[in-house]
Amino acid sequence: MVTGGAPSSTRRMEHRPLAPLKGSSTTSTRLWVGGDHQQQQRQRRRQERLESSELEGMKQQRQSKKGGNQSYAGYHDGRKQRRNYGYFDDKGHRNKKISKWNTKKKKKKGSSWKGGGNRGGGYYGQQQPGTRGKSSSSFAAARAFNTKLTKCQSTSELLTAFMEQTSSSSSSDNDDTGGTSAPKSTAATHLAGANKANSVNFSTCLHRLARFANNNNNNNSNNNNNNGDAVDERKRVLSDPRFALLVCSMAEMAAGCDPTISIVEGNTIMGGYNGGVKQRKEDIVDVVDELEEADDVLNAIAGVTTRQQRGTNDEADSRSIDNEESAESIMARLKAPGGKNAFSSRECSNVCWALAKLRMAPPGTALPVGRVVTSIDEGEEEDDDPDDGSGEEGGRDGPSSSSSSSGRSFSSADEMSLDVISSSLEVRMRLFEEARNRKNGLRASDGGWIPELSRLAGKVMDLVAIRTVDEYAARTTNVAATTGGAQFNPQEMASVLWAFAKAKRGDGALFDAVAEELMRQTEFELGRGGQGPKPQELSNTIWAFATAGIRGDTQVELVKFMADALDEGRGQFFGFQFKPQELSNTAWALATLHSRRNTDLTDTDARRVREDDGMVRVLRWVAKSLAERVDSFKPQELSNSIWAFSTVGFGYDEACGTNNHNDYVHLATDDPSGDKELVFETLEVIAENALPRLDRFKAQELNNMAWGFARLGHRSERTEKLFAGVAKEMIRRTWQFKPQDVGTTLWSFATAEYIDLEAFRAGVSRLNFRQIRSFKPQEMSNTLWALATAGFGPEHWGAFDTTLVPASKRPTKQMISNDPITECFAAVASETMRRPYDFKDQELKDVLWSFSKIGVRHPALFQKMAKHIVGRNGRGFSSFSSQGLGNTLWSFAKQAQLSLEVIEMLGDDVKLVSTGRLAVYETSCLDNGEDVIKRLFVRAAEAGIDMGLARFTNQDLSNTVWAYSTMGMLHSGFFKEAENEVINRLRSKKSKFRGQEIANILWSYATLNAQPEMAMVDALSSFVVSECHGDEYSIARMFGQRQELANLAWSCAVLGRYPKELMDILYTGLVGTGNDPEQMKRVFNDDGLQKSSIMTLYYVQVAADVEAPDLGLSLPIRFPNGWGEDEGRHQAKGDENDLIQMSSSMLTLTVSRLQRDVSGTFDRIGFDNILEHVIDTNEIKDQYGIQLPHSPKEFLSIDIANINKQIGIEVDGPGHFVRLIDNPGNKLSTRSSLKHQFDDRGENRVNGPTILKHRLLTHLGWDIIHLPYWEYQGLGGDKDQEMDYCQNLLDQTPKW
Repeated sequence: MVTGGAPSSTRRMEHRPLAPLKGSSTTSTRLWVGGDHQQQQRQRRRQERLESSELEGMKQQRQSKKGGNQSYAGYHDGRKQRRNYGYFDDKGHRNKKISKWNTKKKKKKGSSWKGGGNRGGGYYGQQQPGTRGKSSSSFAAARAFNTKLTKCQSTSELLTAFMEQTSSSSSSDNDDTGGTSAPKSTAATHLAGANKANSVNFSTCLHRLARFANNNNNNNSNNNNNNGDAVDERKRVLSDPRFALLVCSMAEMAAGCDPTISIVEGNTIMGGYNGGVKQRKEDIVDVVDELEEADDVLNAIAGVTTRQQRGTNDEADSRSIDNEESAESIMARLKAPGGKNAFSSRECSNVCWALAKLRMAPPGTALPVGRVVTSIDEGEEEDDDPDDGSGEEGGRDGPSSSSSSSGRSFSSADEMSLDVISSSLEVRMRLFEEARNRKNGLRASDGGWIPELSRLAGKVMDLVAIRTVDEYAARTTNVAATTGGAQFNPQEMASVLWAFAKAKRGDGALFDAVAEELMRQTEFELGRGGQGPKPQELSNTIWAFATAGIRGDTQVELVKFMADALDEGRGQFFGFQFKPQELSNTAWALATLHSRRNTDLTDTDARRVREDDGMVRVLRWVAKSLAERVDSFKPQELSNSIWAFSTVGFGYDEACGTNNHNDYVHLATDDPSGDKELVFETLEVIAENALPRLDRFKAQELNNMAWGFARLGHRSERTEKLFAGVAKEMIRRTWQFKPQDVGTTLWSFATAEYIDLEAFRAGVSRLNFRQIRSFKPQEMSNTLWALATAGFGPEHWGAFDTTLVPASKRPTKQMISNDPITECFAAVASETMRRPYDFKDQELKDVLWSFSKIGVRHPALFQKMAKHIVGRNGRGFSSFSSQGLGNTLWSFAKQAQLSLEVIEMLGDDVKLVSTGRLAVYETSCLDNGEDVIKRLFVRAAEAGIDMGLARFTNQDLSNTVWAYSTMGMLHSGFFKEAENEVINRLRSKKSKFRGQEIANILWSYATLNAQPEMAMVDALSSFVVSECHGDEYSIARMFGQRQELANLAWSCAVLGRYPKELMDILYTGLVGTGNDPEQMKRVFNDDGLQKSSIMTLYYVQVAADVEAPDLGLSLPIRFPNGWGEDEGRHQAKGDENDLIQMSSSMLTLTVSRLQRDVSGTFDRIGFDNILEHVIDTNEIKDQYGIQLPHSPKEFLSIDIANINKQIGIEVDGPGHFVRLIDNPGNKLSTRSSLKHQFDDRGENRVNGPTILKHRLLTHLGWDIIHLPYWEYQGLGGDKDQEMDYCQNLLDQTPKW
């Protein structure tokens, strides 16, 4: 038998010096000992909140007078007691220490005290299970112990106090009757604390330990204490084996164990259970011997210095083992007499709160949530239908519905209790083994009991949850049950839900049960003239639902319940005013719940309508409170509220348009204009109030506020000043901005069109090669997107172009590092290539889009991403959104098109010989590989068709078809689907196209010679006519640039379709009606027509005058003099409106080697010719009578021409053809027939510009022969075959 020395209150515990556990602190109190301590703080608080509430609870129980049940009746001494939903003493006066929700019962002689109406009580006056008549001494000891606990000021001091209290030296072991001394018991040798501590003591211990860990860690964090003396108090707590003993004892008491049962007995009893609980495989005899030794060892280490021979327990030895014994029978042997739940509602909430605060319990993904399943009998198959009639949402694990396959299912609460006890014994066994090893001088383990201790914490929480659900279910079905049993008050309800949400162990069954009980109790109390819950209690409850991600009918009813109360109280909640923190938390929770809609498969339209109605009404009161008392809101509360508004789009100003970078959510409202006005006024107040105190905002709070203003589309003078203030803070304390803060703040600046180069450079300076790996993909993509949108590109534009730019022209690494923006682009590209699978589809798309948007080529990045998407085991396009798919293709096409700018800048230094459309395609092949780039566009088209083009926005369609046409690749299946979709949208008038989208779509079909139905041209024409009113200003409102009008006119000419009203609008928009170029510059706010637009107008004018002379179209007399762009002005590189730079053939005269060889062959067969014959406007006007201006302009040329006979030879290189990537035509032939020279051959189809040029030259009287490059090159240089080939072509021409 182990006996103590002097009483714990008078002696100092002796201990043997031991080395601390690995991973624990060596600078503070030893983990295994409870003896000497460092000097504690001299000044201690006299009374703390926990101590006060518990002591008052005891006082009320002891002083309670005889009377009936007062759980809801509210009567005392025959008089109706004044109920104010607060806390009251026995005279009806308010006493904040006693909860209104606790039921008061009279203590009956010889029975346990059930204070507060809680089953089994839990206050000091109650008789704990197994005390066997020792309630008086137990109460005194427990009360004294609790007082001691509340005065402990450190983790080690508190755990030492626990060990002293539960050691064999505790006086509470003595028999009150004065009988013979029984074998001493300790927390190490007996279950459930060995009668040395009750549920209140356990609750207080855990609660204070959680506060110690949280407060100390917060202090270390706030003080930026990074030295070696800083102690992680949470690790100290979890690694202390005394804490493990504390949790085990608490868990055993929660499971209902009799504290008089020894560990040996308990293990023997548990050894007979073989159903559903973790089976113990150790041999019982060995375990008993080991436990006998380990009990003594652990007690010795804990500070008990005297050992005596242990007595035997005949009762334990006499118990038999039944391998198939049921959970109920085993628990009957383990349970304390009476079988009552030892923990009150307050203690349950405190325990759960502490376990969550200490982050002990594993999340449901690591240890599946355990629930009792009663709806499926043994041997029955589980119904696949989630709707089992239980009222629970599909897919939830609840006590009355089938548990999902991922949960832990039990047949009864007793089985769950055995699971808890099993884990507790496992932890004890590992502790005993550790103690024995340390005593024998063996090396200590690294906290080997901690994983099982974590699982034990999760199981305890599950046990609390199932008992709570069962009890509330009984209350719902049995009115009489409302007068007894554990009853949470609103504060405890919120605390419990907070704990389960924080620990990620909540489910719909628990949350719904608690929320429904909260609303039920409130209705009951209000019916008796009482008070409803306080704002904090409901705010925390909704916060818990949001954090746990639990949606459903009950959650919607809870939101509606709150909205109704606020509306009825005109902004007050049952007579109480919300504090700013409660308002901001509520707003955050509502926004978070709303944002989870897309993942909630059980959502219905009716539920969404009810939820939107409740959310809108609550957010209106939040906005009003913000505007009225903004000074009382702290920075975090301001930023969280704005974040909530913007997340759900409450008060969003759609006049600012939507940003394609993010999908916008709009909360349904019955008064959109009123809400917009309310939010606008609120944001104005916030902007003015926040500006002078921005220095008190944390970086994340600045980030959230800026993001909210930007996303809500709020634009005003005050907003501009606010953004300027945020920018100054970013510049002043860049080091405080975390990766997420940098990305989101810059995103906000770009979205709000606040352009501050210094702020952008300060922000992106964090994204360098040294720190880039600390950034998440979204943070990197947001930053690059912001730079590209704001127009801030790298100083060294050719830094990454290894395809076209010679190494001598590219900057060194040092030069790249000297420019933060260049280094940012370089670092993000490097990280994207290193770990592409970490990037979501949108993030990957945004990185690629940013490079192309800002006009920076990066072949290595794009090649890597192309292979990542369509290479072997690539991610594919199946998960891409329509926007992601369209923007990705746009980015690849734009990268190739940028080659034209590189050629223009570098001239002869560029590593490419091709020009025009051919240069674009060849560059893409050099960058990515021809096979890879074709496969990329084929897979994208297939994914788009599978997705359904109805999901594409107009801009998505526009970007996608533009990308195909720019690359010169035609997927006929996709283009046919797109054509049908465009026609349907235009005819149904359900979708409004922008001018740029219409121009891009029709230009793409014309360029690729996609041969659309004329119905599409007519539908587009009708839409433009309906939107424009024939005047220049209405046309300018629809079409942002005149280049779009020129491209649309050119497309009509290629397709040979000239709708009169459309052509009139196009000419009016291009050259006006007053022959005034300066007026048109003012209307469109440009510098004049681009060169490509002027060339386009010549082509259109010739075609229209010949093919549609009844239109009467004409160009101004002096055109193009005065109509073109100012000399030296060029469009900004990478401008998104510059989507079409190749609308018509540019007159750039170059003679290729193939062209010279063909000309020589025609010379040898007697066909006199010249190279690059030019036809100018005067020749056309004079000889053919076509209405063109007097100013001469060369705009048509023929590769090889015989002027006398007007026979022209067009040597069609690769740039004249479109590649058919899904439906190749006939096989390539070796001899062309002029009658079929425009038929598809192989994967080649003549493109739109070539078709239009052929028609124009034919109208001018020329016979044009097209010579495909592959046919001539296929002759292998044989001169005779080449002459025969050319002669055959000439023989088919009548003029020859």
